[in-house]
Amino acid sequence: MSDDVELLIAGGGLTGLLLGTACAGAGLTVAIVDRQDPAAQLGEDFDGRCSAIAHGSRKVFDALGLWADIAAHAEPILEIRVADADSPLFLHYDHRQLGTSDPLGYIVENRVLRRALIERARSIPNLNFLAPLTVGVVATSPLAAAVALSDERQVTVRLVAAADGQRSPLRRGAGIRNVEWQYRQTGIVTTVRHERPHRGIAVEHFLPAGPFAILPMTGNRSSIVWTERAELAPRLIALSDAAFSAELAARFGDFLGTVEPVGPRWAYPLALLLAERYVAPRLALVGEAAHMIHPIAGQGLNATSPRSPSW
Repeated sequence: MSDDVELLIAGGGLTGLLLGTACAGAGLTVAIVDRQDPAAQLGEDFDGRCSAIAHGSRKVFDALGLWADIAAHAEPILEIRVADADSPLFLHYDHRQLGTSDPLGYIVENRVLRRALIERARSIPNLNFLAPLTVGVVATSPLAAAVALSDERQVTVRLVAAADGQRSPLRRGAGIRNVEWQYRQTGIVTTVRHERPHRGIAVEHFLPAGPFAILPMTGNRSSIVWTERAELAPRLIALSDAAFSAELAARFGDFLGTVEPVGPRWAYPLALLLAERYVAPRLALVGEAAHMIHPIAGQGLNATSPRSPSW
C-alpha cells in the first residue's frame, strides 16, 4: 500500500465497508482498517442480526453493483402490521397502497451483507482492506493527517472517516463530545422457523417490556428482535431450549403455527447516542460513531448508508 491515501476508514463493519466500496468505486484511493479478522466476521456465530433495507438503500446497493449478490438472500417486506399488546386492532401498511410493485423494503441477514461487501472490497484495486489492525494516533495538519497503525506503519491521508462504533476512540481523540443514554432495554435476537409461511408480512407487537418484532426472512424463517428489560434479558438468554421456546411462543402467538428457534441467541444493549458535531480537522464521523438510534423503526443502517453519485 502506498503511504499516501485519499481516504482512510477506521472500522470495517457494514457502514465502513459500504462507504469504502462506494468511494473506491468512484475513483478515490481508500484504505479500510479493522481490528477484526475478516474470516471471523464471516462466521455464522459472529452476528445474528438482520437489517431492514429500505427501497432507497436498495437503490444504493444497486448503483454500487452489489444488489445482484444480495437479492437472492433478501426477503421482500410486502406488509407491516403494528399492534399494541393483545389489541385486536392494528396499523396496517401494504406495499400495494403505494401504487407500485416495489416492496416496502427487504430483510437481509447482516452476514450476507458483510460477505458481499468484503468480497467487493477485495476486488477493487484502489481499496486496501487492512485487518486485523487498529488505528492509533492521528496527527492532523492543514494539508493532511498522519495515521499510525498498530503494525507501526504510518499513513498520510487526506481524510479519516471514523466508523469505529459507539465508543469511537477517534471521536474521543478529536475532543468531540456526545449525548447518550441507555434505554435499560436489551434486544434479544434469534431466528425462528415456523409452520406456516409469513407471506412477507413484518409484525411488531408493543409489549410492556418493549417492542417484539417478527421480521420475514427467506426459507420460511423470521428474525426475532425481542426487546426486554435489561435486568431480565440475561436470564432469558440462559434458559434451556425448551424454556426459551416457551417464553418466545408466549410472545410470538400462534398465527404462524408451531414456532421453532433455530441457531444461537444474541443480546444487544439498546442506547441512544448523538455526537455534538460530525466533523473535526481531517476527520468525519460516520455510522454509530456519529449517532445511534433505537432499532424500533429499522432505520439504523438506512440512516448511515452513503448516497451513490448516480442515485
